[in-house]
Amino acid sequence: MSPIKKILIAEDELLIAKVLKMVLEKKHFEVMQVSDEANAVKQSAEFSPDLIIMDIHLKNKSNGISAGKQIRKNGIRCPIIFTTGNSFEQTKEEIKSIENSHLFIKPIDSDQLIKYIGMNF
Repeated sequence: MSPIKKILIAEDELLIAKVLKMVLEKKHFEVMQVSDEANAVKQSAEFSPDLIIMDIHLKNKSNGISAGKQIRKNGIRCPIIFTTGNSFEQTKEEIKSIENSHLFIKPIDSDQLIKYIGMNF
């Protein structure tokens, strides 16, 4: 697998998205940020990310898991790291059904995330 260079962040909370984007750009990743399911699906095809960081609950009551499933249907196979503030078993099971996906429970420690990216991709 080639190294991660481009990351798509799908996060509806602007402060979280901006901080995460800043941290990743400091580590020399090219980052695009979107806030809803439709743009996550669209930009996964147009931006061609090497990794997607996707919140479960997105803007306009849209859903990151649904976006992840559509992204896979579109043939995009890059890793998806889902993020959520809850750890419900149903959510975990839905994420398991999406190949090459991982789950981080919020709040996310940016140092741990960077380390995880470096060690796993």
